[in-house]
Amino acid sequence: MSIGADVRAIDGLRDWLASAAVFKVESEASLASIQLEIRRGIDWVSQQLDRWQRSIRDREDAVVQAKAELSARRFPGPTGRMPDTTVQERNLRRAVARLEHAQEQVAQCKKWSVNLPKIIDETFSGAGHRFALLLEGDVAKGLALLQRQIEALEQYAETRADFAPAPSTTAPGPT
Repeated sequence: MSIGADVRAIDGLRDWLASAAVFKVESEASLASIQLEIRRGIDWVSQQLDRWQRSIRDREDAVVQAKAELSARRFPGPTGRMPDTTVQERNLRRAVARLEHAQEQVAQCKKWSVNLPKIIDETFSGAGHRFALLLEGDVAKGLALLQRQIEALEQYAETRADFAPAPSTTAPGPT
């Protein structure tokens, strides 16, 4: 004696198929978005490196200028007294400190230019790649299989005389 399947919720399977397809599309879009943000982050570090390297050149010029101003003030005036160089010395210290800060920033940017791709590779690339392969392979195959199963169930339901689909939740129209 053959017992047939008593599947009456084909609409539920169709909804599940639609939801799974939406999941696949949204997941692929999310992966692409993540990869774009990673690229933006790497580009930002590169831009910061360029910015700080330009800043070093400007700050080196400021140090040279501050040294020149200090040297010009170190000569005795007409009275033979040495002029006060406190302002020029403070300006030189500030210029040197700003130059050192820019040099530290360049060193940090270079460090991140090397380390960031490694960190991304360790934390995202492997898992992201595996997830992308899962979406492209297993999920796509699963969606196709589910679609075929739904079609087979629909054909089966058409062959059964005693099959009555689940009652509709909408009220019938006037007859």
